[in-house]
Amino acid sequence: MKKIFTYLIVLGLVSLLASCGVSYKDGTYTGFSEDEENGSSMEVEITIKDGEIYACTMVAYDDQGNVKDENYGKSAGDALYKKAQRAVKGMAEYPNMLVEAGNPNDVDAVAGATVSGKQFKLAVKNALEQAEE
Repeated sequence: MKKIFTYLIVLGLVSLLASCGVSYKDGTYTGFSEDEENGSSMEVEITIKDGEIYACTMVAYDDQGNVKDENYGKSAGDALYKKAQRAVKGMAEYPNMLVEAGNPNDVDAVAGATVSGKQFKLAVKNALEQAEE
C-alpha cells in the first residue's frame, strides 16, 4: 500500500512539473528592450520551430539609435573604442548561446557585455511572451 501511495505522489509531481513547462507556437517573434540608464536599446528576432527556439538574431543600438557595430565607440578615443568593441564582440555571442541553451535564463553573461546581456534577456523574454501557447 505504501509503494502505491509513493508511486501516486511521484506520478502527481511529475505531471505537475510537466505542466509547468512553457510551450511556444512556431513562428517568428520580435522583442525589444531599452536601458533607461544609458538610453541604449536592443531588438531580437526569435524563430520558434517545433516548439523550441530555432534561431535568434539581435541588433543593439546606442543612445542615438545607431547600430552598435564595428564603428561603435570610434569617436570616443582609442581606449574607449577598444572597450566598446569588446562589448560588441561579446554581445554577438548571445544569439547562438540562446539557441544552444533553449532558455534565456540559461544564457550566461559574457565578460565585457553584461549590460547587453541583461538587455538581451529582456528582449528575448518579450519576444517569447508573444510565442507562448
